[in-house]
Amino acid sequence: MFSFLLDKYLQMGLLVPTLEMAIENLQKSEGITSHKSGLLNSHLQWLLDNYETAEGVSLPRSSLYNHYLRHCQEHKLDPVNAASFGKLIRSVFMGLRTRRLGTRGNSKYHYYGIRLKPDSPLNRLQEDTQYMAMRQQPMHQKPRYRPAQKTDSLGDSGSHGSLHSTPEQAMAAQSQHHQQYIDVSHVFPEFPAPDLGSVLLQESITLHDVKALQLVYRRHCEATLDVVVNLQFHYIEKLWLSFWNSKASSGDGPASLPASDGEPEGAVLPKDKLVSLCKCEPILKWMRNCDHILYQALVEILIPDVLRPVPSTLTQAIRNFAKSLEGWLTNAMRDFPQQVIQTKVGVVSAFAQTLRRYTSLNHLAQAARAVLQNTSQINQMLSDLNRVDFANVQEQASWVCQCEESVVQRLEQDFKLTLQQQSSLDQWASWLDNVVTQVLKQHAGSPSFPKAARQFLLKWSFYSSMVIRDLTLRSAASFGSFHLIRLLYDEYMFYLVEHRVAEATGETPIAVMGEFNDLASLSLTLLDKDDISEDRGSEADPDARSLGEPLVKRERSDTNHSLQGI
Repeated sequence: MFSFLLDKYLQMGLLVPTLEMAIENLQKSEGITSHKSGLLNSHLQWLLDNYETAEGVSLPRSSLYNHYLRHCQEHKLDPVNAASFGKLIRSVFMGLRTRRLGTRGNSKYHYYGIRLKPDSPLNRLQEDTQYMAMRQQPMHQKPRYRPAQKTDSLGDSGSHGSLHSTPEQAMAAQSQHHQQYIDVSHVFPEFPAPDLGSVLLQESITLHDVKALQLVYRRHCEATLDVVVNLQFHYIEKLWLSFWNSKASSGDGPASLPASDGEPEGAVLPKDKLVSLCKCEPILKWMRNCDHILYQALVEILIPDVLRPVPSTLTQAIRNFAKSLEGWLTNAMRDFPQQVIQTKVGVVSAFAQTLRRYTSLNHLAQAARAVLQNTSQINQMLSDLNRVDFANVQEQASWVCQCEESVVQRLEQDFKLTLQQQSSLDQWASWLDNVVTQVLKQHAGSPSFPKAARQFLLKWSFYSSMVIRDLTLRSAASFGSFHLIRLLYDEYMFYLVEHRVAEATGETPIAVMGEFNDLASLSLTLLDKDDISEDRGSEADPDARSLGEPLVKRERSDTNHSLQGI
């Protein structure tokens, strides 16, 4: 075998003479024991079978590592981490260079001078749309934040070596499995520049300090995103503690947040300088806007489709992560001014609540699939629904909601038809989306759009409550199924509306919901400040406000009660 490989090496100018020599070099430099050589041989052989040197071309580091992870999963091999994998590559393709390519803020590290072989089976993966997207916008497989203790590098030996099964590696394997359910191709948007306006900076703060903050905060947020993409949630606490409690001077290089290989070192702001900057109102507002962008990106990465089935282990991991966020950040910033803490925690609270809501919505969706796929249950629901006195429902609801009777009747007929057709959950989602579009179409582009959207939510909730009430009084056999479907559709409507409002206002959904620390009291601040000043003298809106509080609280109470076991 080695004579065959030798011919292959000689055809590639930059390769070491033999595979045996590559393993021998790794044994000497990394302390690899002999019994691991067989597994190393498999990894190195895979590299030689699929890649070759080529001048003028490059390959994203993370794409190559993703190929490798896929190979290990298919062949039930224990993968090494990204840093150790880099050593494997360089032991075979000696002299390989690293370049950072891409636009500012979205640049990725590439291996320069290597490509996939034309006959490699990995080329067929390009036919997979999801995988191609991952190659075009690869994730950071090696986060900028590195824990102090390495548990799976090639340099470890004995029972803690990277080629042995350990609890850490079991967690890593589970994370690799879970990554197929998240959006690793998500592009992290650029941050806006802080708008200082005519605000005078403190004597101790200079424009250079502001620019330094922009740099280090962007890198801090990128490191946070890297950790979350790799589903290493437990590192977030250490990452935040490191950033908000830096003891370095302005001229020191970063110690806790080192750059990736080949990246220039940047300054780390000392804690006293960071506190002074955060006290500046425009800076704090800028940081809040950056947090909205970051946390919205994390939501879209972790839960790219709220209706798609995901493993319960991933859902629970996300919920546990959400539960810890506020405590981690409060502890990391305990020495900062209270206003700064409240601003930062307010945004992270909205992020945590969004994760909880979306995972709850996902759980409801999976439970509802079983109902919607059961023909006998659908027939029973249709039978019970046809007994509901919709004329009485409309009579009671019209006085409160003042909806057009023709619109309500059309929705009733469409709902029954969609149910009769035994539509899938995705078809129901499309129907609900179309309802939102049609109802809010007349308000598109108007400043009143957010208010109209929130009023629609209240009216939808009121009508669904009246239907459930009628089913309850009639002791409908399908009441349980209707209750589950109602909870799902109300929650999905909320999801659709918040995204429509975000789109209409040019903000992220996290920013739209950020002002509400507790969504159970959403109705208390339903109207914008401008709306409140305009509508103080009107008759309709006070009714809407008085209606909103019990409705929204009851809705959230129903949902929380049904999901408390998640």
